[in-house]
Amino acid sequence: MKSSKGFGLKTAMMLVIIVVFIAVAGVQPVMSQDKFAHGKTVWLLMPYTGEYWWNTIVEYVGKAVKLDGWNFNFATADGSDTTQFDQITTYAQKADILFVFPTSFTGINEAVRIAEEQYHCPVVSFKGYITGKSRFCEMFDDFKSGELMAKEAVAWIQKKYGITKGKTVIAVNGDLKQSGWKLRQDGFDWIKTNHPEINYIAIEGGLSPEGWADVADSCIAGAGSKVDAIISASDGPYLLGTISALAKYGKLYYQDDPKHIFVASIDGKPSTLTWLRMGYVDSVYSQVPDAISYSAWEVAKKYILKDSSYQSAPYTMPEIPVPLTLRQPEGTFWGGKASVMKIETVDYSETPTGTTPAPRVDRNNVNTWALYGNSIIQLLGDDIRPTPTFAAKGKQPAWCAKVLSEYKKWAGGK
Repeated sequence: MKSSKGFGLKTAMMLVIIVVFIAVAGVQPVMSQDKFAHGKTVWLLMPYTGEYWWNTIVEYVGKAVKLDGWNFNFATADGSDTTQFDQITTYAQKADILFVFPTSFTGINEAVRIAEEQYHCPVVSFKGYITGKSRFCEMFDDFKSGELMAKEAVAWIQKKYGITKGKTVIAVNGDLKQSGWKLRQDGFDWIKTNHPEINYIAIEGGLSPEGWADVADSCIAGAGSKVDAIISASDGPYLLGTISALAKYGKLYYQDDPKHIFVASIDGKPSTLTWLRMGYVDSVYSQVPDAISYSAWEVAKKYILKDSSYQSAPYTMPEIPVPLTLRQPEGTFWGGKASVMKIETVDYSETPTGTTPAPRVDRNNVNTWALYGNSIIQLLGDDIRPTPTFAAKGKQPAWCAKVLSEYKKWAGGK
């Protein structure tokens, strides 16, 4: 017993000496692999949260993060590069990872570098890309969606009239500093490049739905008064002004009516899916904020947050394997189980980037309940309450009653 007690005392004294040595020498012990410096904290930095769609990103990322027991916070930059730059360098000191929806392509590159190199906080450039380096980027296929929609509008005109010469297409868009809207515009401009005989009018409404409504009303009343097709880079509150202007100036006709004006949009918010069911809107290219949010969090968990070693010397930032192929997350829809996203090296950014598929929605698949514009109702409700309806001209197609009835039955329990 004496021998045992003596050994215990000596061991305790040696431990005290080691701890004192570490404190004096300034040597930092290696961080436990299951403990993060900021208590498993995620910050999501948004460019804007003044409209429904932007808030779906907050909801979906927050939901995924919280389900895994992490702390979730978000902030908005209200469209300012300067504000987001400051937010990145501030919250990088308070977070174990940042998800950044960029305000622009280049304005925050240096802030991201500082976050990763100086504060050892990994950054995911999310939903929009930056030209600089971050861990990885996932975003909607904005360019392809814009181009497909432009081609669809031209094909619709050709089928209806037999010609495209002298026909008018209005492309409604937002602040082109935003990578998503800029890429959609690049896709829309397929018309300008390939069909110079078409009267192609591109208008910009800024960040707010009110701005979009103003430019749409002015255009439909003026230069675009003989419009044959409208392609809109966003919908819901952003499309409301366009539909309202068509109704105001006596130009809103149901699908299949000889005087119907083709309308297509990107987003797929609940209101716009209802307008499609009503016969006002022809097609929607659905953004997939749920699928992007869930899959980005899973990639971050698996490859970036697998442990906290990046927060200790030598502070090596984890990399993801490239290329990396991802399927749509359970309970979401980006085109079906066969549709995949590949994160890979791209020529426009130093960040490995993946673009999701762009599911097209029309009368035949609008009641796919896994579409985010349907499923989001369970989280946020409708984007416009109540959803406006309009006195469209002509006869409402018979298929409208069927899809509206199916939706009403499904939504009744939501």
